[in-house]
Amino acid sequence: MNETKKRIIEAAIALFTEKGFHGTSIQEIAAHAGISKGAFYLHFKSKDALQVEIFRYYTSLIQEEMENAVDPALSAKDNFLRQTEVQISQIQRHTDFIAMVVRDQAYSLNPELIRFIEELRVSQAEWYREQLTSMYGQAIRPFIHDISVITEGIKNNYMQQFISNPQALYPKALAELIVRMTGQAAEEFLAGTYRPLLDDETVRTLFSFFAEGDEETDTAGVIDVMRTILSGLALPRATAQYLSSSLDFLGTQADAGPSADVTAIRGVLAIFRPYPEFGNCLRRLEEKFGTDTLN
Repeated sequence: MNETKKRIIEAAIALFTEKGFHGTSIQEIAAHAGISKGAFYLHFKSKDALQVEIFRYYTSLIQEEMENAVDPALSAKDNFLRQTEVQISQIQRHTDFIAMVVRDQAYSLNPELIRFIEELRVSQAEWYREQLTSMYGQAIRPFIHDISVITEGIKNNYMQQFISNPQALYPKALAELIVRMTGQAAEEFLAGTYRPLLDDETVRTLFSFFAEGDEETDTAGVIDVMRTILSGLALPRATAQYLSSSLDFLGTQADAGPSADVTAIRGVLAIFRPYPEFGNCLRRLEEKFGTDTLN
């Protein structure tokens, strides 16, 4: 990665964390990175493309640290512990950015990012397959999906508890707990105490469902994102209430299906046109309703 591209990514991370994804403009990112807006577009075609690259950037950092954590002299279990601790430490280090992504629902309108996240899930599943097979042999394969869901559930829920105070979390202690609970789950499945609920075919079906859903973002989800954006704008109270009522109207029209009033929808979407923060959402709704207010 060249130095300018890295500066843009780091500037965007800082601004997104401070102001949110929707509240940050490309001009602000360029200024923070010390480049022109034109130079930004030489490296990224849009803010959405930059967003995907940020996730790739974080993922590559974590993967590199996980690879470096592996010691061939240690047992498979010890290496699983070391790599799990690396994951937790990296998430802890970037909690503010992760909290912004969740708060802004910054991923929900970016199909390319949704696809990338699904690719990560597949990659994560393969990592668990390798780790569990290394620790327990081929006998564990029928139970890998269930054990990985249990393990991820423990990790993610603990991380959520500490999201407001990440420094109170001790990555090594949580990693040790996760490895211990993973081991207990594996032993119970191998002993026949529990039957697996997930098999390869079920998981393939689930991932296929997610992939098909990428083609069209749910309209209600777009309107929810617009509400989130609206709540972060400094607007006169009357204006904010008017825009909020307009979103209520769009919601009812979305539920109306073929009988939706396209002319009225076009007028309501135009109300949001002066606010660039809504641009991406407006384009999505235009695709849904077959309107055109941006040209």
